[in-house]
Amino acid sequence: MTQPDAKQWQFSGESFESCNCEVNCPCIFGSPANYDSCDVNNAWHISTGRYGETSLDGLNFAIAFRTPKRMSDGNWISAIYIDDRATDEQREALRLIVSGDAGGGGFFARRKDLTGTFLGVKFVPIVYESAGRRRKVSIPNALEMEVEAVTGADPNQEVQLVNPPRAGDPGIYPTIIARAVAHSFGDYGLSWDNTGKSSYYRQFELSGP
Repeated sequence: MTQPDAKQWQFSGESFESCNCEVNCPCIFGSPANYDSCDVNNAWHISTGRYGETSLDGLNFAIAFRTPKRMSDGNWISAIYIDDRATDEQREALRLIVSGDAGGGGFFARRKDLTGTFLGVKFVPIVYESAGRRRKVSIPNALEMEVEAVTGADPNQEVQLVNPPRAGDPGIYPTIIARAVAHSFGDYGLSWDNTGKSSYYRQFELSGP
């Protein structure tokens, strides 16, 4: 449910993710995960953004979540990580948006609705890097993730995913299909290594409520 005093927000930038499914993750098509759960990290870099009058330019955040074999069954376990460079006002703005409490941004609201165990929010250093067809993020003592676009029949073009059945939000498509060069996560008693597994990266433009 959207918080009644939520302010208008919007942001654009790029994000990427990796999970333990094989390339290409079947969950995006509404099919069961390849294994007993889908273990996911995603990372977001905001190029420009605002929550009311609060600027969110240049900030990063990340989400970790474990879902059942079929995502729509709910009972997800999830946690949020927010850039510790953010001011108090920016921290609260990002907390509201990413938690789904500020409305809009389909994926954030859907994650909130499907989460059965929310582990909390941490304010941490998040280093986000983008170069060519690679994306990388680092959160000390929690996450190291780097992905690279897969090579298509035409090596000069990225392999794109457009308008899948479980799009989550049209503002994050088209998406580039990638593979994890390295991906390890450990926090809150959860841990996984998804190196070599399914990944994506994309530009995004989201707003709410």
